[in-house]
Amino acid sequence: DAVASYQRALTLRPNHAETYLNLSNALQALGKLEEAAEACQRAISSKPQLVAAHNNLGNILLAQNRFEGALAAYSRALDLKPDLAQTHYNRGLAWLNAGRADEAVASCRQALSYKPDYVPAHVTLGHALTLGGDAEDAVRSYQRAIDLDPNCGEAMLGCAVAAIPIVCDSVAESGTALQRFDEKLDTLVQWAAANPAKLGAAVGRIQPFYLAYRPADVTAALCRYGDLASREAAAHWTLPENATRKPQPRRSRIRIVVVSAQVRRHPVWEIILRGLIAQLDTRHFEVFLYHTGAVTDAETNWARGQVAHFVQGPRSLEHWLTEIREAAPDVMLYPEVGMDPTTCTLAASRLAPLQIAGWGHPITTGLPTIDWFVSGELLEGPRSDPHYREKLIRLPGTGVLTGFPEAQKEPWGGPDRRPDVVRFALCQQPLKFDPQDDLLLTRIAKAAERCEFWLATPGNIPWTAVKLHARLSAAFRAEGLDPGAYLRTTGWLPRSRFLSFLDEMDMALDCPAFSGYTTAWQALHCGLPIVTLEGPFLRQRLAAGLMRQVGATDGITQSRDQYVATTLACANECRDADRWAARRLELRRAAPRADGNRSAIRAFEQQLLSTCSAAR
Repeated sequence: DAVASYQRALTLRPNHAETYLNLSNALQALGKLEEAAEACQRAISSKPQLVAAHNNLGNILLAQNRFEGALAAYSRALDLKPDLAQTHYNRGLAWLNAGRADEAVASCRQALSYKPDYVPAHVTLGHALTLGGDAEDAVRSYQRAIDLDPNCGEAMLGCAVAAIPIVCDSVAESGTALQRFDEKLDTLVQWAAANPAKLGAAVGRIQPFYLAYRPADVTAALCRYGDLASREAAAHWTLPENATRKPQPRRSRIRIVVVSAQVRRHPVWEIILRGLIAQLDTRHFEVFLYHTGAVTDAETNWARGQVAHFVQGPRSLEHWLTEIREAAPDVMLYPEVGMDPTTCTLAASRLAPLQIAGWGHPITTGLPTIDWFVSGELLEGPRSDPHYREKLIRLPGTGVLTGFPEAQKEPWGGPDRRPDVVRFALCQQPLKFDPQDDLLLTRIAKAAERCEFWLATPGNIPWTAVKLHARLSAAFRAEGLDPGAYLRTTGWLPRSRFLSFLDEMDMALDCPAFSGYTTAWQALHCGLPIVTLEGPFLRQRLAAGLMRQVGATDGITQSRDQYVATTLACANECRDADRWAARRLELRRAAPRADGNRSAIRAFEQQLLSTCSAAR
């Protein structure tokens, strides 16, 4: 109704900037972001000095994850009114969502210089400081927000999550992370009991995501947090009009609603979801695909044509809840629960009779609202069930159907190889490297002598790579080794160059604390031998499961000594160029066995059919 009224007003006064701005606000509330941006641009064209229009345009572009455009719009607003605290704060949000922690901190501090009691700016400053690795200052910012607003659940949750380090400085810090989070969780549970329904809005926005990167059994802590998150989310995010779910209608097919922010070229899409969308039998299943993210590409467009119903985000939580209620799904499927705030919030609610998580984030959700955790027979140990709150479903192989995409290779652009030097690729996110594993590298370096360890610097939170390099350098120096002779870095590469990088390496060393599936998948297709240390938890068994699927089991080790010995044996072997070239060729020929695992999809279908039929 508001949109219609503003459009009528504009027929009477066609260039009225304030009316265009109001129209833009109404369109944004409806989730029509492209139209909202166009109306905002019309307001600016009519009145270039209208500060609110520049600010609102930034908000719309930020909602679409168009960070550069959002930042430019906020800058124009601040050129007109430099002391606008809200716009400085909005710019901080944009920097934060773009993964630029330092810039987000600076913008939030600027906002607070104009408005010291601005609670959202204190909270966002805390988030930015946490992302930047400064947990102590983050807690101070959260505490300042709580002092100003004792009901600020987001700040309380931020204090608890800040206890989990992103990258640890020492073995001791890593070893006590779980205990510190447990203690903060005690405080949070007590606060939530005394302040009911105050925490729910923050559920999903902040998550104990980095707890998974500590090599310990964190199941109990995640279950405690899951109980709290689910209870608080249910109290806050009531379904529209306080309605319960619609009763399940009689349908000839099982309706599955899939929710993911990664319906695009992304590891979750390529590994977990794409094969399922392509192969699920549409005679028995009707798929609704909800892409909660703003980023789209050719894969998004392909997905749109594969499903019965497709909805593109970003949308408000209220909108997604309405969509799901109207869909009345038999099954909700979340390929991962951890990376996306909207997905995490929805997963904490009971929206379908059967709710399932995939292993895109390879750890229990801890949520009482998730019924199944779908994994793979080759990824799980014989005693893995207690690691999950959910019922563990072991599908054949690694539990997924993949197809390695064709990719044009471009030159890596790295330095020429030094004579007789073995190159080890350790090209995973720095946060996967636990301090207790640093000595593995120094032991390998001492025995292999002429070798290089190649590390990667991610585009987001690049400080993690700096911190890891400093920690490894200290470990090398402590063993009497010159880190400059061994440690090498490369930027985060696009696939076309990353595959060429892998071609130039001799071996891939998997991270014992948190294994890499996508990296191992790419390495195998490049014929690059992998050494992995198989641990008790899914997140420590990803590469090993994939290697078993292709039959390359000689690089799977069960102890630290075996990890070092296997690496050294391979290093000696790779110095024989002909022998190593033959081994790599054999591995490339075996790599296609990593793909085409249709038996996983058929087994998943049978699980769903039997369960849903029994429920009906």
